Amino acid sequence: MREATLPGMREYIRVRDWREGQIAKLPNVEVFRESRLTAEDIREFGADHVVIATGARWRRDLFTGKRFEPVAADATPVFTPDDIMDGRLPEGPTVVYDADGYYMGGVIAERLRAAGLEVTLVTPDDRVSPWTLNTGEGWRVPGHLITLGITLLTAHELSWFDGTHVTLACAHSGRESLLPAASLVLVGQRTPVDDLYTALRYAPDGSHADLPFTLARIGDCEAPAIIAAATYAGHRYAQELDSAVDVDLPLQHDKVDVGLVTPSQLQQAAE
Repeated sequence: MREATLPGMREYIRVRDWREGQIAKLPNVEVFRESRLTAEDIREFGADHVVIATGARWRRDLFTGKRFEPVAADATPVFTPDDIMDGRLPEGPTVVYDADGYYMGGVIAERLRAAGLEVTLVTPDDRVSPWTLNTGEGWRVPGHLITLGITLLTAHELSWFDGTHVTLACAHSGRESLLPAASLVLVGQRTPVDDLYTALRYAPDGSHADLPFTLARIGDCEAPAIIAAATYAGHRYAQELDSAVDVDLPLQHDKVDVGLVTPSQLQQAAE
């Protein structure tokens, strides 16, 4: 839970702590911490079912709508949120480019500002952290960042970083401009850390390996998303593990005609 070390994210540690406490009560569950496994290690376990949940990492390139494109030359360092959470901080005036649109760009900018850096938060959207409008936080984010001394630049897309300047293009007119910067932190997209899953799933010739156990991947290892989605993925896998799932069976929906239910019955149901 490295995100819990970022400003305002401390409560995220409860997601881990609560589950650790519940798992510790289960007599039929063993936990092996700090045990990095290889595909061969897993094969030797003799398990009936294997599920891989190895997370995702932030990319150092940027998705442009059709493909991923580099934003700097190979010799030019580009930081990601992973670097910041691991304690590797940039130096000098820093641009944080937020193509994610949720909370990460803002908290990374705040973390760097707390370290004494001059920070400019750039986003291609018309406002910073636009997704936070859906979570009831959007009203306070811009003002909070401005109060901290972070410069906000909206509606500008990142074109290139040469180590001394960031080239930006107005999202509406396409007009380019240069912004001095010694460092760039890219908050763009994430990619699954699926090396272990791939090593188990596929044989050296690329064909599907003949495995003596069922194999699945869940959470960010399957599709990077928010922490709630990763939690749901683990819960769902555990519930469906011993259940027969008919993929041809449509989802069941409960339909209630509220006109047939009296107000008192609705109140009783709510209680």
